[in-house]
Amino acid sequence: MKEEWTVAEYLKVRLEQLGLDRMFGVAGNYTAAFLDTILADKKSPITISGNSNELCAGYAADAYARLNGISALYVTYSVGAFSLLNTIAGSFTEQVPLILINGAPTNKEDSIEKNAGLLYSHTTGYQFVDIHMFRPITVAAERITDAKQAPFQIDSALTAMLTNKKPVYLEVTEDVWRAACMEPTGTLSSGREAIITVSETEQAVKAAMEIIKSKSKSIFWAGIELQRFGLQQEFLDLLKSVNEEHVIPGEEIHFVTSALSKSVISEDNEYFEGCVTLNKEKIKDLVGDDGCLIGIGAWTIGKDTGNQNIRSASTILASHDSVLVGAEYFPRVTLASFIEQLKQALAQLAAERSLQLKGLRMGSKLPLLQGYAYKEEKLTYDLFFKSLEDWITKDDVLIVDAGFPLIGAQSVKIPARNGFVAQAAWLAIGYSVAAATGVKCAQPDKRAIVAVGDGAFHETCQAVADHHAYGQNTVVFVLANGIYGIEQEIVNPNPFREPPIEYKDELLDSVYPYNDLPAWKHDKLTDAFGGKGRKANTVEDLLKIFDEIRKSPDDNFVVEITIPKTNVPSSILSKLNSEVGEDEIENPHWPPAGKF
Repeated sequence: MKEEWTVAEYLKVRLEQLGLDRMFGVAGNYTAAFLDTILADKKSPITISGNSNELCAGYAADAYARLNGISALYVTYSVGAFSLLNTIAGSFTEQVPLILINGAPTNKEDSIEKNAGLLYSHTTGYQFVDIHMFRPITVAAERITDAKQAPFQIDSALTAMLTNKKPVYLEVTEDVWRAACMEPTGTLSSGREAIITVSETEQAVKAAMEIIKSKSKSIFWAGIELQRFGLQQEFLDLLKSVNEEHVIPGEEIHFVTSALSKSVISEDNEYFEGCVTLNKEKIKDLVGDDGCLIGIGAWTIGKDTGNQNIRSASTILASHDSVLVGAEYFPRVTLASFIEQLKQALAQLAAERSLQLKGLRMGSKLPLLQGYAYKEEKLTYDLFFKSLEDWITKDDVLIVDAGFPLIGAQSVKIPARNGFVAQAAWLAIGYSVAAATGVKCAQPDKRAIVAVGDGAFHETCQAVADHHAYGQNTVVFVLANGIYGIEQEIVNPNPFREPPIEYKDELLDSVYPYNDLPAWKHDKLTDAFGGKGRKANTVEDLLKIFDEIRKSPDDNFVVEITIPKTNVPSSILSKLNSEVGEDEIENPHWPPAGKF
């Protein structure tokens, strides 16, 4: 047993106990003592991975934690931490557990700065600026300035992360890292069960069963919490039980997913009905008057519901440790307990032979991806994603960025469970390229495949250098249309209509100049970053590149996909004539209903 422990050693051991095996970040002097403590222990399972910048590190850590439980970030004070505000906010919003470890100036430096007026490097003059910035987007934030208090602060923050499965923030002054502290005792665990409360699971299930019995037709919505809380098999057991015990042959109950939860269950599953956007119109078309939608761990985020409040007498929504059954709200109901007791309630009815259920089907699914007639055809979003669907395998993980790529990829069939990763709630552009680093680290036997727009790629293209430096065989498809397409479509979709409306103001007929992007030769970036660069203009070009990629299992690629400037995925094109842009002021239906 060690005679003396330091704060750095204490934090290292706690992280190892939690199963942490990798950290991402950019080195800085204020965290050096902690990193050196890890390096000094040759038996430590923690790998310290460097990244091109903090933004790339943050997205990589986020994706790694989604697939591997937890991850950690290390940065230096202010100049490093400030760059992570966006990434941590995304992790907080989408319930991703990770630890941000920020070094800080010493206590002596803080005193000199306050009293003598000396401004040290990386400081604003206000010692609490970093922690105040992160407190609103973490479930615990601690500033550690005293080695005696450090163990309690560390344990408190890490327990909060385990309990809430969201990010936490630790800020440690440089002079504390190697100061003596107490030794770690026991292990840390979630505090989810350490709350005195009366669960309303039984009441929630009873209310849910009343709707299920009265509606007779049902469909499940498999949500992201199935993956976050490791309940995918429990959901499959529920689905199997219902279909074996209750349904009329040929009327099996199916499930849908949405962009945020895509691939939480393999899309090869016989009961998979599709990945859809469940707005009010879609739900009405789906459930009608005699059906109900049962959300299991699904969140009502803007991307998944068309920015609409979809709650109704025909919806059951279990998530966020609660259940909404129509207008009734039941707090403190864990998803695991709801699934188990719902399964039991359905089994009881089966024993009584008092219920015959039918499954719902989507009468009109999302517009199908159109295949190609001629290999010489110029590439479009639909042609690219259809080709990708035919090529992707269970050994791939598709990481998709916000905007047109996320919309276009929603219909791509993903054969592997957890084979699709996207930041579908926070929707920060640039996430995918850097997230691919973490995906490959978390699943080294898989190949990370990225689909990203050129605008988003410009945000984090440096992550390609990380792919190459880590020896990863990641493939990045840059869908280059030369504009911020999704921004133009939201503000004024007229340039994408076929044909466009002819307005008096010619500005409304074309893409706004502020949405134009600088013309990059994306396939040439690998000359600097490492890897192989390719460019595809036609389907034939793409198919040849697909073949080359499979024959190069150890190489990373950047492939530029040339897309016409005003091309959009068919799922967007089908509704352009009925939608109004947020600033399409000459449209007779402007302003858009429900927006202003």
